[in-house]
Amino acid sequence: MDQFICKHGEVIHGALSCFDRMLFRGYLPIMSGAAMADFLQAKGVHRWSLKTFLLTQAARLKKHAVQMAAATGRPYQYLSERTRKEDLARQIAERDGIDDGLVCVFALLEMSRTFSVVWKERNSFVQSTRRKCLQIYYYFMDRELGLIHVKLQTWFPFQMQVYLNGHEWLARKLDRRGVKYLKVDNAFAGLSDVVRAQQISDQFPSVDWVRVLGRYARRINPLLGELLRPMEYYWVTAQAEYSTDILFRKRADLRDLVPRLLEYSTLYFGAKEVMSFLGRKLVGQYRGEVVTDHGENDLAGKARPRVQGQASREVQLDQDVRQGQRPAGRDGHQSARGVSRSTASAPQGKVDPRVGAHAQGDRLPLPLSTSVCAEQRPLPRRSGLRR
Repeated sequence: MDQFICKHGEVIHGALSCFDRMLFRGYLPIMSGAAMADFLQAKGVHRWSLKTFLLTQAARLKKHAVQMAAATGRPYQYLSERTRKEDLARQIAERDGIDDGLVCVFALLEMSRTFSVVWKERNSFVQSTRRKCLQIYYYFMDRELGLIHVKLQTWFPFQMQVYLNGHEWLARKLDRRGVKYLKVDNAFAGLSDVVRAQQISDQFPSVDWVRVLGRYARRINPLLGELLRPMEYYWVTAQAEYSTDILFRKRADLRDLVPRLLEYSTLYFGAKEVMSFLGRKLVGQYRGEVVTDHGENDLAGKARPRVQGQASREVQLDQDVRQGQRPAGRDGHQSARGVSRSTASAPQGKVDPRVGAHAQGDRLPLPLSTSVCAEQRPLPRRSGLRR
């Protein structure tokens, strides 16, 4: 990305790198069958009655969700069909004018990891198993984070998931710091102070995520204060996407560049790069098709890599028709993982903020002179595509 910015620095107003999709998962220290068996023994619950015990606690969590929604006047809805939950939650928030607090609660059945009792040589054992159980999605409008969801598995071991978007976090920070911006969908298409915006964006890893995530965990899982005491969740960064919004000085500059970028991605990204982009490995035994669909219109262009049997991911370059001077393009997401566990020498539940070289690396100042560009394969200048 730095090479691209250097090469085209004369037509670029600036670039903003920030975190995008973030997915945290929380785990309690009862993930194995042996740990669950020890927990049952400590609570005086016979393993023969395990299923009844699991159903009882699941009913308590469901009741808590229903009561919490009713107390705040928010909808509780069971989803029996596949639904875009975030879009539905956002529509509800806009319809009801929710700018802080609970937006809605969705419940649905999903495959999950839980426990069962098995018999072997006249002895019973608790083991991990997978089965469908009720999952509860709480959607909140957070003043700092924007729209988030907190997902709770109602069966033991009560795995939790928190989703948020770094662009929404940054937009709220910019509002408070007086930095003007234009946000189109999930991209910044205009910024009054690119350098200041980048400085604010760089503060994202230093947020006290243990405190933020723990506050929501205690809010939606009442068992933490009674049955599960003194357990606490430890948190895993399951997914971290880091994106770059490039702001061009003129719409025409981006319009001229988009066809070359799409042609480059179609002609020079082979099966290995496409499979890596889709999160899969290319092996010699693979007999499926690796395809890149190419589309273009007056407003945008896109390349859509896909393989047989797997949903596609889209690389799209949009031109903002509402603001002619600073259209924005998005680069591919960078993802990394960070895991944190409690140790005797570390604070309990601490989150490892490391997110990879792309997220932490030094950035070149903007605007840039093309004289400092590193060598790279030039973009093709042919107007047509060859397959």
